[in-house]
Amino acid sequence: MKQIRLADVAEIKFCAISPGRTKSQETPTRWLACANFLRNNTIIYDTMETYYVPEKEFLIKTGDIVVKRITPTFVNYIDDMPDNIYAGNNLIVISPKQEVYSKYIAMLLNEKIQTLSESSSVGAVMKSVSRPHLDDFTIPLIPYEKQVLVGDLWYGGIELEKMRIRLAELESIKRNYQIKKYVETFGGRKNV
Repeated sequence: MKQIRLADVAEIKFCAISPGRTKSQETPTRWLACANFLRNNTIIYDTMETYYVPEKEFLIKTGDIVVKRITPTFVNYIDDMPDNIYAGNNLIVISPKQEVYSKYIAMLLNEKIQTLSESSSVGAVMKSVSRPHLDDFTIPLIPYEKQVLVGDLWYGGIELEKMRIRLAELESIKRNYQIKKYVETFGGRKNV
């Protein structure tokens, strides 16, 4: 099976915003930081705003893959992104090219990100991903139709896990509500 380097099939952008070198503008720029990207492909869209003119290459688009540069243990596939939101410091935005399926690349990176981080950070206190290690990350180039099947299967599993977590949260809320109602019914309001 043919192996191909990530740098040959994707644009890899290491985001670093330097306010000292950045021009100001009148309208705010919305940014996502490392803390916005959570496990199970969960993204918190509570953006930070600055008046810096953003680098256009840091714009996050649907189909991109976002990796935290420092201590990454998972990746986030961007399935839907509001307009005009940029990646902040210590994020890596990977934009796969047309010949590879984004979710397939995200799945492969997610499987190996911890190993990649550890091999990039030998002797470092905080694990991080280096450009050479990410550029040279190899991808088994299977037929595109199979990339779609594998990528969608991986992504579907993540979405199912998110739904299970949300269901558990809702069941807990319901149970607590019912307990409170039973206590009010049997013991009066003074016991609540």
